[in-house]
Amino acid sequence: MREYWMLALCLLAVVAIGCGCAMKKKQTDDIKKTDDVNKKVEEPPLPSAILGQVKELHVHVAEEFVIHAEGNITTGFAWYYCGKDTVDGVELKKNDYVTEETSRIVSGAPGVFRFYFEAKKAGRYELKFENKRPWEKDVEPMVNSIVVVVE
Repeated sequence: MREYWMLALCLLAVVAIGCGCAMKKKQTDDIKKTDDVNKKVEEPPLPSAILGQVKELHVHVAEEFVIHAEGNITTGFAWYYCGKDTVDGVELKKNDYVTEETSRIVSGAPGVFRFYFEAKKAGRYELKFENKRPWEKDVEPMVNSIVVVVE
């Protein structure tokens, strides 16, 4: 009788180990599938310029490009694009603010304001930006610009 229980226990252990290996393989396969889904596709960098360091940027019609403006949003100052209603050859698609060190805004940490545009038609366009605190109405903002040549 004792041999019967030993045999049953060994058989149970083999089945348990087999199930555990199968589960581990399935979990590994699921992780690989998830990693494949989350993997970012490497896209070529967009043409870009840093405001105040580059005076002119050349792009093609229908091409997207980025203007970077260095700043520190925690001081209250932010960069704003001023040409939404006056420049018709390029269109602002979106803008954001990022810091280099972290994904969150840290008090005192410098960052970059990014303005994403699309070139709509050939021409030479001056894009103007203001660095200001929006609540300060009686203070002249710092103004900077860049010329975008759309070919």
